[in-house]
Amino acid sequence: MKFFTLKIIISFFLFLNAASFSQTGDWKYVQKISFPATLADSTISPYSCVVDSKDNLWIISARVTSASAHNALFKAGPEDTLLTEVVDYTAKGDTLNVRALIGLTAIDDDILVTSKCNKLIHPAGVSRGYYYLDGDTSKATLYGFNMGNAGWGTEVYGITATKDSIVFAGLAYGGTSIRGYNFSLSRTAPGYAAYIDMASLTPAEPGGPNSGGFDIIRDCAVDPNEDYNNPETVWYTSRNSLNSTSANGGIARWAGGTQTDPKSYVGQRVTDASSDLSVGSWIPYGITIDNKHKLWVAGIDTTRRWVKAFEVDNFNFANAVEELPAQYSTSNPDPNGAPLRMPTDVAFTKDGYTAYVIDAAQKAAYRFSSKPTGVENEKTQPILFALKQNYPNPFNPSTVISYSLPKGMNVKLVVTNSLGQEIATLIDGFKLAGNYSKTFNAQNLSSGIYFYTLKADNLMFSKKMMLVR
Repeated sequence: MKFFTLKIIISFFLFLNAASFSQTGDWKYVQKISFPATLADSTISPYSCVVDSKDNLWIISARVTSASAHNALFKAGPEDTLLTEVVDYTAKGDTLNVRALIGLTAIDDDILVTSKCNKLIHPAGVSRGYYYLDGDTSKATLYGFNMGNAGWGTEVYGITATKDSIVFAGLAYGGTSIRGYNFSLSRTAPGYAAYIDMASLTPAEPGGPNSGGFDIIRDCAVDPNEDYNNPETVWYTSRNSLNSTSANGGIARWAGGTQTDPKSYVGQRVTDASSDLSVGSWIPYGITIDNKHKLWVAGIDTTRRWVKAFEVDNFNFANAVEELPAQYSTSNPDPNGAPLRMPTDVAFTKDGYTAYVIDAAQKAAYRFSSKPTGVENEKTQPILFALKQNYPNPFNPSTVISYSLPKGMNVKLVVTNSLGQEIATLIDGFKLAGNYSKTFNAQNLSSGIYFYTLKADNLMFSKKMMLVR
């Protein structure tokens, strides 16, 4: 009876997972958005970006990776091709409160920026938060250590806000951990801009303690439309590794808690077949979640140079499903894409049809556009390299695996067991551009989890499937 119930639950989950991807977007690179020409390149270091409820793009330049950079806040409207500098904390001499900008998020059309304070304020390291009502920098309110707002007596790094105005943050406190802050006017406890009590329990990031703040949570991402009063609703953090040989960096998937009870969150490391998410020592590997629940990751280092979307299942296994067109992508270079060399972060408009990427090497932002295409027309040539979820799933004994190729290429489709042993080669040869399906018969195999992997040129996607006898 228990096994039968488990089969029903798994089948229902996998049905929802497959159904959620019935629509895709055809992403196109639109244009470059430049920083003011009056500013020297050495003073600009794009670090984090966000889009507010009015579709304005906000960017912070930070001294995290460049000692010559200014800590500054920039803005561009939906049609702008030039950013406007709205606050230059360095030029203002605000170096006591702002040693380095380390976090940025939007709460509707309000903007919250977090900073690492000068050690003169406290040698252990503390933070400030600049809150700009309606995005108006003349309406700034300062929160932080020794300012009557509990929970700022540590360095508050990457931040993100739920639709209920609760801010999730990554901290150096407790080794490396998370925290929630109340920016909701409808909540009376804790106080406004104060942290939500953890009852001395600090959820630890899976990579373990940081080394002096060098390997820390750099960005956080919540699903913009989901209910964070539900402990099954997940969110994500990204953390850089200490160095090129350490394995403490990566993407963490948080579940089990709520925005009013964050101490119950448990973070687990996300994995993928191609090791795309084995995050290295570069900073910051910006992340976000779009309105279709996909996790987007900016692969900043020279082995990536891409911005990809991932599906993450309940086993914390990720599959790449989309990529923004980029000229220098190491996995899928597109001559008509943006010239991304060090993409640091990605953000989306509320409708999900416009994406922005900031690039630390190019000192620029790039705008992308997508139009919904509905269910794929099998008679048209696909735009993206794609591997679809097999159907049916779970299956017994056969299932259909479908994939798409944007151009002719050598293709290999294999099936492996949970130990990584190859048990079947379904395709191995050249295929023209088009949509393909292949039936896999598992008549001689036992029940369990299996993987199918599509390799083509230098691309590789994998997905899980379940055989149930």
